[in-house]
Amino acid sequence: MAATRARGSVVLFCLRFLVFVGVFVVVWWLLLPVYGWLLVQASGSVLRFVLHVPITYGDIKTSGILNTRSLLVFGVDQHEKALPIALLVTNVPPYLALVLATAGLTWARRLKIIVWGVGILALGHVLFIVYALKFVLSAQAGAAVPQQLGEIPTAVAQFYLTLPFLLWIIFAYWDRLTAYLDSDFEN
Repeated sequence: MAATRARGSVVLFCLRFLVFVGVFVVVWWLLLPVYGWLLVQASGSVLRFVLHVPITYGDIKTSGILNTRSLLVFGVDQHEKALPIALLVTNVPPYLALVLATAGLTWARRLKIIVWGVGILALGHVLFIVYALKFVLSAQAGAAVPQQLGEIPTAVAQFYLTLPFLLWIIFAYWDRLTAYLDSDFEN
């Protein structure tokens, strides 16, 4: 009986997740020009004022169905440097869907988990854009860049794909994880 109920709750969770993620992805991509503009401001400020990259302008260029081919564009030394961002930043909708589909969380806890998680994801987006553009600019300027460093942005992008799931497990189930680990160490 308990196995049937657990199986039913897993199926219900999956159904809720699929509905939420479908809706959130469409809304997120429609809002991508706004979020992209915020990313231009944040990452451009770090690049220009902290790393002293001579940026003359920044923009978000949207294209594709539901803005899925959007580019973050910076003007540097009379050249445009573009970075596709639609797929990079699409880790927010699954995170929101996971949190909202999880049973047993109070609304106050959900809100706290969403704020922390989305904040971490957004910070990660800014840091990735800063790193990727700085790396691209260094490589194009002829700086000696080891071949292995070209693989780092790809590895980081793959990490960002899994980050929503890691954040969800940590934030939504932290109390259960610590209780499990505490009991495991006591035995």
